[in-house]
Amino acid sequence: MHEKKTHMKVGNHNYFLSWREPWHKFEDWDWFNGRNFCRDRCMDLVSFNTPGEYKMFEEIMKRDNVTSIYTSGRKCNFQNKGCDGAHLQPINVNGWFWAGANNDRIPPTNAPHPEAFWSPTGETGIPQPDNHEGIKEGPIQADNNIGITIEGLQEFHDEACLAVMNNKYGEGIKWHDVACHYRSVIVCEDSDQLINLIATQEGVDVRDEADEGTNSIDVDSLPHLPEITAPLAPCPHPVRQQA
Repeated sequence: MHEKKTHMKVGNHNYFLSWREPWHKFEDWDWFNGRNFCRDRCMDLVSFNTPGEYKMFEEIMKRDNVTSIYTSGRKCNFQNKGCDGAHLQPINVNGWFWAGANNDRIPPTNAPHPEAFWSPTGETGIPQPDNHEGIKEGPIQADNNIGITIEGLQEFHDEACLAVMNNKYGEGIKWHDVACHYRSVIVCEDSDQLINLIATQEGVDVRDEADEGTNSIDVDSLPHLPEITAPLAPCPHPVRQQA
């Protein structure tokens, strides 16, 4: 495990904000490498599986003037992984999930939902997710369907990753589907799955093994934040009490 740095802790999760750390300030990642960077530190790309958690980072992105951040949001477009299941069709509506949070499902994208913050517009002015690049680049033929999504499109161009964009189309800070080769700064969040795995396999609790990062955030300075604890968790508290 690489040394873990934390810029803020809310509840029992540490968060790493790559642009705040001098060593990584000007670095960006595609989705896969960004995720690996986080997982090397017993973290994962951030998952916004409660609205309050998203609102917290909406405020931080606004303050820090960050252009975009990657999340663990992913579309189930893989061959031979069950993504062709009837309950996931069409995948651009029903196939989105948080890869960093036990594969929790993201609500269907064809209707507004209080736990989703997709942009109402994009490259062609239609609501997100629109798979603009995937559809524009179109299908190709390949031996054994290597590099092809279950819809027959090119994996490289399929917009199967979820980034949060800062006012790219004048619409505020919103979710966008992007091709996973898109490069962005990242937010890592403690991964309960990886932390529990190490605890089970090695008998070591690494949850609090983190050094304070440079330019860490005073959580109390974030205004008007709703609760970020999931409703089913025991004893949810407002963010101010968790800091």
